[in-house]
Amino acid sequence: MEFFEIAGIAEAAFFSDVYKRYMWAYLLIAGLVFAMLYVFKAVALFTIARREGYKNRWMAFVPFVNTYYIGVVSDKNRIYGSKPQYISLAAALVEAAYAGLGILYYVAKFLIFKGGYAAPEYSTFVLAGGTTMEIPNGSYNAVNLPESLDWAWWVLSHLQDYIMYWVQLAYIILNAFVLIAFFRTYASSRYILFAILCVLLPVTGIVMFAVRNNKGKNYMEYIKEQQQRQYRMYQEYMRNGQGGQFGPGGPYGQGGSYYGGNADPYAQQRQNTPPDDPFGGLGASDGSSQNGGDSGSADPFDDLKN
Repeated sequence: MEFFEIAGIAEAAFFSDVYKRYMWAYLLIAGLVFAMLYVFKAVALFTIARREGYKNRWMAFVPFVNTYYIGVVSDKNRIYGSKPQYISLAAALVEAAYAGLGILYYVAKFLIFKGGYAAPEYSTFVLAGGTTMEIPNGSYNAVNLPESLDWAWWVLSHLQDYIMYWVQLAYIILNAFVLIAFFRTYASSRYILFAILCVLLPVTGIVMFAVRNNKGKNYMEYIKEQQQRQYRMYQEYMRNGQGGQFGPGGPYGQGGSYYGGNADPYAQQRQNTPPDDPFGGLGASDGSSQNGGDSGSADPFDDLKN
């Protein structure tokens, strides 16, 4: 599916080529970009499956099958009470159907334009001063079309708008559910952002690769952990501030705080932790970071961890 999204973007860049003489160029660009993203996605799925102990890890590298495998590795979270692999199986079947239709569409387009059987239609615009300008509007008229290519003209004229559109819409909906289950499992704190990003843009492989080292979690258990953590912080705050406004370090004590010198639960932590170096991320001149770590081994996706 992502291949055709990328191909559409590349084709838009060649829009001035109204006779599609350079169709091979944007298909080649789409193929190269898609291959790179596909490798990211496959490696991410394989890494997750190996760490989490899932079987059949070879599925991560097989087209369409790896869409199903996304649901397999996301089984810690259900989709409206259903296992995510059921939804991902449906998404994989719809994706395969769309790919078949897309190949048929581009074959028909290649035959039509290679034979010179299509003439672009133009829309006329009147500019200031009465000057007229004609711009191709993306539609075409048949020119000397042989009967043997009637099917190709029908495909070019109707397949994308009346059939592929609905298949694509079905895939987008199914894929959105699958991605929500996946990112709930491996990027619980940002699952909505990542799911929307991957639905709107062909960057699923990159985002999956970024979170590949995260441990899988059940989302409801993650929420409970966060609630318990916040409750512990609140309890710590109450214990440290139990002196109240008239306790040690009160309004006239040395704490300097109206509610007590110990009211800040993080005061001791700040005293023991030196301030961050604003240039620490740039590393020292000897190649090591300012805090003594190895800058070369830093994980560029550390912020994406659960």
